Amino acid sequence: MINKPHKTLVWLVAIAAIGVVIALLSRTGVGESVKRGSARLFDYEYIPNQNVDIDRCEAAGMEDSIYKDFRKKYRFHYQTVGMASFSDSSRMILLSDLPPHFETDSIAPIFAQFSYKTEQRKHSIGYDGYTTDMLILLGNATQENCDRLLKRLNKELFFSDYKPTVMTLPAEEIRRYFAKESIDYQITLNEFNTWFMEEGEGFIHLDDTSKVMTISDLFAAQARGVYFSQQPGFVAWAVAKNEDIAAQVGDIRQFTLDADLILGALADSSTLVIIGRERQSPLNELPPLQIESILLLASTTEKELSQSLDINDLMAGKMNNGRDWCPTYLSRELENTEFGDLMTITDVLLKDWSERGTIKEGYYRYPEPGYYPFDKPLFKKLGLNELVYNWNTAGAMYAIDREGYTIYTLGRTGSLPVSYFNSQERSQSIGYRYESQAYQYFATLGNTDLARVVQYTALYQLFIDNNISYSGNTYASFPKNKPFLLYKPTVELLDKIRQLSDEEVGLLADSLSQRSFRDFQKEHIDKQLRENEQKHNISYSEENIDAIYRNVHRDTKAGISRNIQEVKDMLGSLSEEQFKQLARYLSYPRGVKIHDRESYNTFLRGRKVNQLMRGVGKNNLDLLGMDLKDVKNWFAANLKGNTGRYMKTSSLIITYADLLTTGGHNLSSRISRVNSMTNYKRNRGNYTPTDYESPSQPVATEAKPVPKTSGTAGKPSGKPASRVTSKSKPAASPAKSKPASKSASNVRPRNAVISSAPRRTRGL
Repeated sequence: MINKPHKTLVWLVAIAAIGVVIALLSRTGVGESVKRGSARLFDYEYIPNQNVDIDRCEAAGMEDSIYKDFRKKYRFHYQTVGMASFSDSSRMILLSDLPPHFETDSIAPIFAQFSYKTEQRKHSIGYDGYTTDMLILLGNATQENCDRLLKRLNKELFFSDYKPTVMTLPAEEIRRYFAKESIDYQITLNEFNTWFMEEGEGFIHLDDTSKVMTISDLFAAQARGVYFSQQPGFVAWAVAKNEDIAAQVGDIRQFTLDADLILGALADSSTLVIIGRERQSPLNELPPLQIESILLLASTTEKELSQSLDINDLMAGKMNNGRDWCPTYLSRELENTEFGDLMTITDVLLKDWSERGTIKEGYYRYPEPGYYPFDKPLFKKLGLNELVYNWNTAGAMYAIDREGYTIYTLGRTGSLPVSYFNSQERSQSIGYRYESQAYQYFATLGNTDLARVVQYTALYQLFIDNNISYSGNTYASFPKNKPFLLYKPTVELLDKIRQLSDEEVGLLADSLSQRSFRDFQKEHIDKQLRENEQKHNISYSEENIDAIYRNVHRDTKAGISRNIQEVKDMLGSLSEEQFKQLARYLSYPRGVKIHDRESYNTFLRGRKVNQLMRGVGKNNLDLLGMDLKDVKNWFAANLKGNTGRYMKTSSLIITYADLLTTGGHNLSSRISRVNSMTNYKRNRGNYTPTDYESPSQPVATEAKPVPKTSGTAGKPSGKPASRVTSKSKPAASPAKSKPASKSASNVRPRNAVISSAPRRTRGL
């Protein structure tokens, strides 16, 4: 009989002997079979033979083509983990859009037992922007090995290994930029109140599905984490108010995977519950919001964020090659971030689609929609000399403070509201009709990037309103040299004008008038003369026509000469300090505040210079020995090294056939608070929800919308609007208001709006 200590020793000796045998046989197929059998017997992970040449495996031969295929199908930001498997058990793993918190050194301990090789690749987005992807070649691995490795990679990338998603490579699906079903919801405050507070929609947590909790229960328990509605349709993310979100960062990935749209929120004094639509769209249509962008928004204390295309800057405009260039502007928090890049892309879309696709950006090459919001390009339709396009947050989110809680709902989930101004200086709207028509178009178009901007904006507003912060590292990388980078070429241009002699002014005016006559005036004159001959039976001799040409040339030359001389004299009268201040203002107008008489005079002088440049035409600056193409190249070269950890937002854009148009985003943290849940101001365009044509179809000349059958956008009653304010109020001290009747006629049944159809594995 063997006693217990000796029995343990025998087992240890036996295991050691087995290990020796396995080691001796590891070089043979028999050895691998023994190792696999031992792993099953002793319940541990089998690691196959790693004595492989990583550069000769099948994955190495296919790496380049598979990666290029992926980025052809996913041209813009798309964050995922992908894997290709090969017959020799080698694998290629793709980590796309590396988040800034990802440490490349973390790869070593994850793959310590395997033969592997890594490579980083930059994928271009825009003129000089990019995002960074990582490719990992794995020499020999089982599916069990890969499942474990991919789970650990998800943890490193997303702070969570919840539902570790893996795209099979080569990619079977392409990125879908236009949703197949409507993603534009207009859910009222009254409906949120009825569904969640009065009728008590039940929610469950995956850890204990037997316990059903209402929103009121979540408030009472100060619950944290992600909950599913008992009846499929909603996902709720309960977040602690007035706290750092760092302790709750593990919940973000689950919420962004399980909810594909943010619909609104409810809050009491200690808890914010963000309500999302339980995922209906596949990941390639509505990708999860990126965790680093959400943490960035939580870290932001600024009450305004903005983005624009600075086409009105002095050194921006038409180059000699006929294309236009301008710097991109992003608030310092947004430079070199996914959200910042997304705002620039959607700004380009606002301009191009408002102009029926006639303004083309040279490097983003975004898919075109089925048709456009207006029957003609808006700029030409209105006959303006200048037009400003803006996305804004006026009415993007509404809130009402009830007794003990606050309700938030989004005006629309399909896009932000649209504003059109007739000039950047005056900011005067061109009219509600055009803005309403455009808002309806963009919101119902189903563009998934426009909807993504709405979701990020909603989180930004909710975080600010509920004092939710993030103190962790967001890896901010604002290029400090960007703001006044154009100062040097601005000084050069102003100095050239200031030093012109009277004779040079005359020669310059003569050359400019000749170009103007050749490029524009002669065609219009000839057209007018032909019309006069046809309509009024007027006959022009060659001498008459030559005289008309000479008179036009003379008058044009005199006007140009006068304008150049006025600016030349103005520049010559300035002190060196005033000259520098003017150059500084013209090189970066947003960086100089107009706060006193002298700065206002600088503004007036700058306007005079800009008016001259518009009259002269910036593509004619070669007559002064300058070309904006050289300025553009110099600008980009000086920003080449100013990047984020794994990405760079494009420092400029180049457009074709652009006009005097400016675009941008104005994101305010202010939420429109109302006193009534039934009659507050919302979008009331005379349109119905529509199903737009697929981008792959030809552009229609006069496409007619087809009503959707899904329960998407609901409109409140057409009663007069109550007073709407933008003043924020904390939920801890809400204003009292009377409860709404459950039977209110403008409250739709929950299932008529949000589908309760079963979801696969509750979310994916």
